[in-house]
Amino acid sequence: MIAGIHVSTAGGIHKAPLKLRELELNTGQIFTANQRRWKNEEVSPANIAKFREASEGLTIISHASYLINFASANPEVVEKSHIALVEELRRCETLGIQYLVMHPGAHQKAGIEKGIEMISSSLRQLLPTVKAGPMLLLENTAGAGTTVGCRLEELAAIRDSSEIQELIGYCIDTAHAHGAGYRITDEETVSFFVKQLDSILGRDHIKAFHLNDSKVECDSRRDRHEHFGEGTIGLDGLRCLFRAPLLSHVPGIAETPGSDDERAADIRKLLQRQ
Repeated sequence: MIAGIHVSTAGGIHKAPLKLRELELNTGQIFTANQRRWKNEEVSPANIAKFREASEGLTIISHASYLINFASANPEVVEKSHIALVEELRRCETLGIQYLVMHPGAHQKAGIEKGIEMISSSLRQLLPTVKAGPMLLLENTAGAGTTVGCRLEELAAIRDSSEIQELIGYCIDTAHAHGAGYRITDEETVSFFVKQLDSILGRDHIKAFHLNDSKVECDSRRDRHEHFGEGTIGLDGLRCLFRAPLLSHVPGIAETPGSDDERAADIRKLLQRQ
């Protein structure tokens, strides 16, 4: 994979790519707005120009609001989700960001098939409205509650039924996969997992990875990020996945707890030779 980290935008959004350059990383992920609010201020023209200049030549990924849920039983939440996604797509378009990661949502007891239908329908309606926007990356989930996307087949079903497959790819989170029951702890289990990714999602459609160790056991249906080598996935599994030839073109973004420098220290562990 291509080594990267989730990087802070403290002090201005343009500071994030500058930090990546300081760390000698060619890719990274940011939040373009507060991910726990429905409404945010727009980025100023001056900061847009600074960000574009600072990020030239880098692969930048944005993460959409955690509040977005197109499968909600509450029509008001669905409507707010529509507005929030379009605003995020437009921010990314303005900033020149290539990829936008989104959690699929939760069906809230309507059933997985209905949830998939509602999510794909919303994406079919919204994504084509932002012509030069980023590719949307559906992120797998750990499977807590009624969340959609803990099985790779569910992510594929959303994309396949959207009828706009060219606008949608995937982002795979290791802690989420571990929580959902996919084992990635050694060379054998990683090899099997990579084959599953290729056969179910397709290697060309996987555009990013979120790399995390996990505080919780495999198949716990819980999402608890941990520093590499300090959790139940382990450094060997993460290193094998990071070095898988099939994924050599994919950004691998450390999303571990703490500061930018701590995440950079984690990603360097995967770069080190044993």
